[in-house]
Amino acid sequence: MKEIRLIEILKGLNHGEQKRLSEFIRSPFFNKNPVVISLHDYIMNRLNAADTSGLDKTSVWNSIFPGQKFNDQKLRTQLSHLKKLCENFIAVVSAENNLIRYNILQLEFYGKKNMTKNFNAVNNELNGHFENEFNRNFDFYANYLSFERAVLSQKGKNIEKDIDWIYFGMSDNIDRYFISAKLELINSLLSRKYHFLGNIMPNIKFIDEVVTFIEENTTSFEKNDPLIFSEYLVLKMMTSENGDRFFSKLLAFVFKNINKYNHTELELVYFSLINFGFNKIAMGEKIYLKKIFNVYSTFESNGFYLHKQYFQDLDFISIIIIGLHLKEIAWVEKFKEKYFGKIHPEFRDDTNNLVSGFICYNKKEYDSAVEFLNKVNYQNSYYYLKSKETLIQIYYELSEFETLQYIIDSTRHYLKRKKNILSIHYSRYNNYLKYVGILLKARTKDVNEKAILLSELKNNINVIARDWLLEKAKEIK
Repeated sequence: MKEIRLIEILKGLNHGEQKRLSEFIRSPFFNKNPVVISLHDYIMNRLNAADTSGLDKTSVWNSIFPGQKFNDQKLRTQLSHLKKLCENFIAVVSAENNLIRYNILQLEFYGKKNMTKNFNAVNNELNGHFENEFNRNFDFYANYLSFERAVLSQKGKNIEKDIDWIYFGMSDNIDRYFISAKLELINSLLSRKYHFLGNIMPNIKFIDEVVTFIEENTTSFEKNDPLIFSEYLVLKMMTSENGDRFFSKLLAFVFKNINKYNHTELELVYFSLINFGFNKIAMGEKIYLKKIFNVYSTFESNGFYLHKQYFQDLDFISIIIIGLHLKEIAWVEKFKEKYFGKIHPEFRDDTNNLVSGFICYNKKEYDSAVEFLNKVNYQNSYYYLKSKETLIQIYYELSEFETLQYIIDSTRHYLKRKKNILSIHYSRYNNYLKYVGILLKARTKDVNEKAILLSELKNNINVIARDWLLEKAKEIK
């Protein structure tokens, strides 16, 4: 019984939701069956206990029907009643959390019952919301269309009244709903790719028509539909040969309106900017280091990260790496101290050890850096490769070449095992290990290898830690 859908629902509720569900089930408006209350209490007590045994059918039956002969069908019926109550509870809570949808349902009810004063009051409130809302995504337009349908239904009762303007408004909003949904769909698809080199456009119907329509009405969309305009800029940034121009446009537009976006929508443009910038950095365009750091620092100063429930570990690590690359060590340390607690507990310790290792390495505190990096558990390939990349640089600086060679060999074997998973990063790290090997030869055996290394690095930008390799090669006398 432990794996049934009911248990999954109950286990997924936090403490506050569990308390509200208990009150919900005890309300005679929703439930008049006392057996269901007992069933709920018994299951929740077992789920919240240190020992979660006792959730087998026999134990549950004996708790709600003590002394009675076991009846599987009767137990299933009570479990079904409880699950239905849980689903009703979820629907009520979800409606409460979507205040606009909640008000639209009220509006529809007042319209059907001809409660004119209440209808007009809610109508005016909703109308003000829709006129002033900045975050006009496809959810906004879905609600707006439901609102307009409710108004049309009420005002259409008078067949002689001119309500053509409602139909025209609905038609316009249907277009915007379609455009918004289509743009968000394709941008979400593109964001799952590893990197973009321009001229990439999946074969999805009506995208060309959507882009053309926006470009014919750019001023209107920028003023009246800022989220559609943002999604348009994201699409052009990811698919155009001159994506840099659209990156700059999107960045300026977001910075101008950063306090108007809600957190969810701001997060979408944030990751679009960051991903594009990192792809550019990977292709050797160093100017994007400062551009991405500008995104991080501006979003931080506007409280973006404070509104996160959890910080994505890889995003957190990337912020630290960019800051250190630009020698913003004080900013990085302050950022780490301020937001470290927002990393999900599952990744918190490993993220802390990894970034602490980076910081110590940049401060030339090599022993501390090694100590932190050796504590990292390799939850995925990213943690492993970033740790080894930095350890290789540390042991080179310390001239501990035997240990360095061991790390190179073990990392090379790891890459072979993970080749299919790593995609483009396989060749980037393989090149890194190759050039570190040439660097070692140039330093310890044959200085002529220096010219070979500099020549290859000049022609190959698809290398991890390319700047470090160039710096160390030039140091060789």
